[in-house]
Amino acid sequence: MAGGEGGSMNKIAAGSVVVGVTGRGRETPALRFAIDVARREGARIALVHVTRNPLPSVPGALVDRVEAAAVAEGILADVSQELVEMSHGDVAIDTLSRRGVPAQVLVELSGAARLVVVQHRTSSTLERLVVGSTSHGAAAHSGCPVVSVPGDWRPDPAATEVMVGVHEGGVPRQVLDAGFAWAAATGAPLRIVHAWRLDAAYDDIISNRVAAEWREEQKERLVATVAEVRGDWPQVEVEVEVRHQWPADVLVDDSRNASLVVIGRRGVHGWVPEHLGSLARTVLRAARCPVMVVPVVEHSGEPADWELVAEEVSPQT
Repeated sequence: MAGGEGGSMNKIAAGSVVVGVTGRGRETPALRFAIDVARREGARIALVHVTRNPLPSVPGALVDRVEAAAVAEGILADVSQELVEMSHGDVAIDTLSRRGVPAQVLVELSGAARLVVVQHRTSSTLERLVVGSTSHGAAAHSGCPVVSVPGDWRPDPAATEVMVGVHEGGVPRQVLDAGFAWAAATGAPLRIVHAWRLDAAYDDIISNRVAAEWREEQKERLVATVAEVRGDWPQVEVEVEVRHQWPADVLVDDSRNASLVVIGRRGVHGWVPEHLGSLARTVLRAARCPVMVVPVVEHSGEPADWELVAEEVSPQT
């Protein structure tokens, strides 16, 4: 359906921007982000509402499947109207109602999607737990990039840069590609960061001996990798940085001046309830701007022990 018309469907159109929604006014920042992407790329927006199955059993207030379906359709209609008002009717909208676990449904839909957009809230402990589970589960298993948008986020004209966190030598390449492509599409400057720090007892010894030399060596490797990649995006203004600091601190602190933070996560097998490492969870929870988590296919030559590298010396997990 074009021009803001709503279409109820059983599956999403290829290349859609999928947005998980729970009600009018509840995912407004996520909708704002999705509208920008849809306009820029000519993509459809698919609004997805998932009714948990089974529904919670509350004595005297049981909801049957027919009632639940009617509620879901009402939610989608309300959010569709919100989206039309926000976009002035210039984006294509589809709607999809499903039963199940929200994160799993979003992952199932991600195979055909361009992007999955979710929103995390900070208004209460319960909401952080529920919504955090959905955003983390989707980010850990999605077949396409997932963007998690803070519940209080609004675009800041002064915060334009795209920040990308990478391993030693600029791997994984998919994360660099995603950062370059986003910066090129939005006209934003790109900052590529590799940060590292060890546990205190080891860090003091190592940093006193080789920190400066190691930093220069890593920066040379990173600059060389970036030079290879940027040939596809020569118009992007790029800054490369190697810092001796906890990776999560770098990404969270600097997210205040960014329009997007891009990190990666390795592929998974099966449905592991919580696959994201502590660093990725920290960035998703605490970043002040949207965070894109890019699925990564490992290649030979990349760090073999992702858990050690991610948690101790790199902003990738």
